[in-house]
Amino acid sequence: MLGYIRKRLVRSVLSKEDFEEVYRLLDVPPLESDCGELCGRKCCQEYEPGVGMYLLPGEESMFTGREPWLRWSYKLARHHDFPGSWKGLVAFVMCRGTCPREKRPIQCRTFPLMPYLSPEGELAVRLDTLAGSLICPLVTGPDRHPLRSEFVENVLKAWRILTRDPLIRDDVFQQSRKLDEDENSPWRGLFT
Repeated sequence: MLGYIRKRLVRSVLSKEDFEEVYRLLDVPPLESDCGELCGRKCCQEYEPGVGMYLLPGEESMFTGREPWLRWSYKLARHHDFPGSWKGLVAFVMCRGTCPREKRPIQCRTFPLMPYLSPEGELAVRLDTLAGSLICPLVTGPDRHPLRSEFVENVLKAWRILTRDPLIRDDVFQQSRKLDEDENSPWRGLFT
């Protein structure tokens, strides 16, 4: 069954070695101290039913699919908010209990930052105000908890590798436009 699913997954042009390099770059914590102490490790557990993480195309190569700390499911990309270029299944994982920090997926490793592509295609990283403001004190109070410069630099290096894949780049571009819309919303800040 797992072989059949893997054949239907959205395909990446990146190699397992590319993902290993990205994981190595992202073995730097966002703060000098454990950021999980600020929020009770909300982002490392299922803090609400059904909360999880989509893996990037190709990232499933970093997992066996039989990790006892993860629940796996697969979603058709076209039925979810993915770019039209994504064809097939996307792996979705949810933590069972608390996930081991050293094995967490890329988007957990880069949180509370997200990649941002300008309309002209320039890559940067920004605070993930789309999801982060719901759970992360690093997003809601960045002045009180400045991120380590090494973390910010390595997150940008990692996304430079990842956005070499056109599918991942398409998704980052789409999410960046959502961030632009959110930042320009007349409702922004009214309820915080």
